[in-house]
Amino acid sequence: MKQQMAEPLRVALLGVGTIGRALLQATHGDLRFKFVVLGDSSGAVAKKEGFADSEIAEIIRLKESGSSILDHWGNSEHLEDVGEALGNYYVDALVDATASQTYDLINRSLNYTSVVTANKIPIADVKYGQYEKLVSKARKEGRILDFGTTVGAGMRIPDVIMEMGSNGVNRFMGCLSGTMSFISQRLNQGYTLSSAVKAAMEPPRSYTEPDPRVDLGGLDFGRKLVILIRTCGKAVEINDVEIQNLVPPHLKALPLEEFLESLGDLDHSLGTRFEDARINGDVIWYIGTADLVKRIYSIGFTKFPANDPIASSRDSDNVLKLYPKGWTRPVSIIGPGAGPTETASSLIRGLLNVAENVY
Repeated sequence: MKQQMAEPLRVALLGVGTIGRALLQATHGDLRFKFVVLGDSSGAVAKKEGFADSEIAEIIRLKESGSSILDHWGNSEHLEDVGEALGNYYVDALVDATASQTYDLINRSLNYTSVVTANKIPIADVKYGQYEKLVSKARKEGRILDFGTTVGAGMRIPDVIMEMGSNGVNRFMGCLSGTMSFISQRLNQGYTLSSAVKAAMEPPRSYTEPDPRVDLGGLDFGRKLVILIRTCGKAVEINDVEIQNLVPPHLKALPLEEFLESLGDLDHSLGTRFEDARINGDVIWYIGTADLVKRIYSIGFTKFPANDPIASSRDSDNVLKLYPKGWTRPVSIIGPGAGPTETASSLIRGLLNVAENVY
């Protein structure tokens, strides 16, 4: 049963790419939400009375065809950006569905409205003091800063960590990259790295970023680890995480096609390591580890027994083992940690968190 609210939640959406469109489609006909501002890199369109479902459908078609949001005219007002709507349009929540550095916009938005974000960059790619400033400002202004979607998509792993109890968490470990989870599975099955990467890139999987070096470099994974560590109340910077970059320096600057052709150069040495692990009944997985007591944080290939829960992940699963203080056994979380549908459902949960605060 859908939650009944006195008035629809008035939403500004920044980013009408794959994730933003999935959110618009998932809320089609849902009377709990009214989109009053829609923006992309070209600018924004706004309607005080909210966009009709037919208008949103048109905007989705425009974006899918490669057009910008400003190609939608109708009777909406054109703005320079979503930030221009702040203070001029009554908005209950700003949704950030981009992959850009939007820290300044979020900081300014909290003067006017709550924020729900799937974007890791403004939460992780800033100094801890800046992150803490956002959290404190939201609390001071009585607003919601919801970033549960940034790790684990629909599983909302930051929320799980915050709900583990007042004792907190001593450490956690797991794979928070759907791409690297799939590649780890393939490598343990005897596939080469080059074939595993190509399989991850091909439709219908399309797990990787357009350039898989983004995934193989571990930076996006590192951002997720930083967010979880900060959720546990630890002051950490992205540079504090030791990240194993699987892309050698001589391959980093190559054009994409040349890089993919050269990836086979890494197959033999890596394959031998995985073969030795199989012989000994072990697996090797690309995982992140956070020891919150010793403050040691790392991401890279790690060997462990084949019956470990981490090795049970499939396709693009995220998997995480949490070790709460004083608990006798870890808590394992496993499931789809990416995808437009899963991410949209998590953003809706974030919007409902705002609604509970507003009404």
